[in-house]
Amino acid sequence: MQFAPAVDPRFARAITRMVDIDCHAVVLRALRPLARRIGAPRPCYETVRKLVHLERERRARIAAAIMTTLEITRRRVPVLPEQVPLIYRRRLEEARQRLRCRASPL
Repeated sequence: MQFAPAVDPRFARAITRMVDIDCHAVVLRALRPLARRIGAPRPCYETVRKLVHLERERRARIAAAIMTTLEITRRRVPVLPEQVPLIYRRRLEEARQRLRCRASPL
C-alpha cells in the first residue's frame, strides 16, 4: 500500500499568490504546470480543495482585521475594549460570507 506524499509547500504558496481562488478545479489546473516545473507529484483534488479553503479563511481573517480597524477608527464615539471582539466576529462573518458567495456556483 502506498500513501499520498506530503504536499510540497510551494503549492500552498502558489495558491496564496493566486488572485482568483473561486473554483477548486481552476486552481488545480493552474497548479499542473508548477508540478511539472518542480518535478513534484501533482496534489489531488481533495488536497487542493482543503488548501483553497484554508486560503479563503486566511483572506477572510485579514479582511476582517482591516475592516474592524477601519470601523474603530471611523467612529465618533470611542469603542470600549469589550466591543472589539464583537466587531471583529461580525466583520469576519461578513468576509466569510462574501468569499463564500463569490466561490459558489450559479
